[in-house]
Amino acid sequence: MRSLRSTLVLLVAFLVIGGYAWFVERERPPASEADTPEQAFGDLEADTITALTVTADNGDVTELSRASEGANDWTVTSPVDAPADGNAASAIASSVASLEIRRVVQETVTDLSPFGLAPPGFAVTFAAADGEPLTVAVGDETPTGGERYATIGDGRLLLIPGFLDTTLNRNTFDLRDRSVLEFTGPDTTSLTIDHAGVPADGQFEGRLRFAKAEGDWRIVEPLDVRADFGLVEALVGRVGSAEMLTIVEEAAEGEALAQYGLETPRATAAIAVAGETHTLLIGEETPETTVWARDASRPLVFTVDAAMVDELLRGSETYRQADLFDFRPFNVTELVIEREGRTIRFEKEVPPDGDDDADAPLVSTADDVWRRVEPSPEEIERSRIDALLRGLSNLSADGFAASRDGIGLDDPTLRVTATFGDGVTETALINRADDAAHGAHGDEPGAAILDVAAVDTALEALDALDPNVPSE
Repeated sequence: MRSLRSTLVLLVAFLVIGGYAWFVERERPPASEADTPEQAFGDLEADTITALTVTADNGDVTELSRASEGANDWTVTSPVDAPADGNAASAIASSVASLEIRRVVQETVTDLSPFGLAPPGFAVTFAAADGEPLTVAVGDETPTGGERYATIGDGRLLLIPGFLDTTLNRNTFDLRDRSVLEFTGPDTTSLTIDHAGVPADGQFEGRLRFAKAEGDWRIVEPLDVRADFGLVEALVGRVGSAEMLTIVEEAAEGEALAQYGLETPRATAAIAVAGETHTLLIGEETPETTVWARDASRPLVFTVDAAMVDELLRGSETYRQADLFDFRPFNVTELVIEREGRTIRFEKEVPPDGDDDADAPLVSTADDVWRRVEPSPEEIERSRIDALLRGLSNLSADGFAASRDGIGLDDPTLRVTATFGDGVTETALINRADDAAHGAHGDEPGAAILDVAAVDTALEALDALDPNVPSE
């Protein structure tokens, strides 16, 4: 009986809920249909908007235009004639074209002042191809937040999304192209930095020049040495993406540049891209600890981030390749070490069932076999050759000596020649004496000051593979 009673209760509940759904909810429109917001400007397409007038809350009125529909080549035409920030202008065009009305507050409103619309806080007037100009005027935020009062010229008082203020409320500086140098693309071939005085670290005086060939950066002045690819690439990228912090003067020439330290700049940075050279002139530091600067091809004076300038004013040692070797343990195919008048040679054999591509660079796999070819040929335990390769590849400069004289590299402890990748060969000298260790890569001038403990680790790994060194 108890089971039957429970079943009857569930049946009654089901009938009540089902009846409600049938008699009440069937007349209600679907949620997606009821909640669809009204588009303020109908089916307007952002790509058809070719002109904008943006009135910001600071009073700036900026006019922009683009030559063709859908293009991102916007130009500021007033109050100055200058390239525009195409992304910012296109974002405004997209926002007004897709503007949604959250709610109509009043169909007709006579006094807009209580809503911050007389005058509006900011506004955007835009013109689509072959169309009349339209305006969205934006006022105060609603008391509950998240929405703003607005009008679109049809007499109604509306609510629109509040987050649009960050897109629409742009002053003239916001809408200009603020690029420090006017170039784009990754095809940079050189960076030349000329110092009028000693850089901040005092390392050298004069010129620092980097050149890029076959994807690698190299320092070519004041020394011809390997460069740290990541650091130089980051420096070039930093300059290429740098933006003006403020615009000081639209046009300054001759003696007017002296007050900014730009009549005779303390430094210049010239970047060669696709056959063109773009030059940044660096002046003095401002009272706000930014730096006055200008693009040599334009008359305006602007300020830039002092941290970027500090990077440009560093000496060559900052950007010099610190690693003694370019190889990595996984891509070495042959290692030849000259030690105390003897030659120790190791070679890696790849199993026949390995990569069939003869042109593919050899890299280590679990099945590779390493052999000591001379002296006393024998197969080498993998862990011991890996320890040697890691020890050598980990050698890195803590600093650099200007000369090789007097540090033992004329009769080094080791002369190491490694073949790696697709047949690249490099040679480095290593000397360990007293409480110091030094190294030199190829014919590069000067020497690397190496960590003594790291060199000792590499020597210990070599001892374990050298048949002339007694095993413990």
